Amino acid sequence: MIKFVKVQRNIQVGATPGIKFLARLFRGNDVSMDQLCQEITESTTVSYPDVLACLKSLEITVSRHIQNGSAVKLNYLGSFIPSIKVKAQTNLESVDASTIQSAKCRFYASPDFKRSLAKTGFAEANLEIKGLQ
Repeated sequence: MIKFVKVQRNIQVGATPGIKFLARLFRGNDVSMDQLCQEITESTTVSYPDVLACLKSLEITVSRHIQNGSAVKLNYLGSFIPSIKVKAQTNLESVDASTIQSAKCRFYASPDFKRSLAKTGFAEANLEIKGLQ
């Protein structure tokens, strides 16, 4: 279940600019590598150190392939695809490595993952903290 909060924004573009209200994602706590390892250990027969070793290896290997310019496709999750931001040049001879401004990695969800996200429910986050007035 994805949680959201209601926020007020001053929208400047569109046919009816002005004060508008919208839902904003309320992120829960980040999930650590330790928590992932514990959950995988509980749901499989693989030990915690083995899960940790596999996940660390996955991180290192995916990172290395992305840095070498290769896309990494994980069947259910989707693809991690490297891309670059470049400065356009007026002639071909001017294009070299110095015209590349930055590298980044984009994630594209697989069709299966997109379908499962489409079925996700939404609920308003309760921001009331007990014990405070």
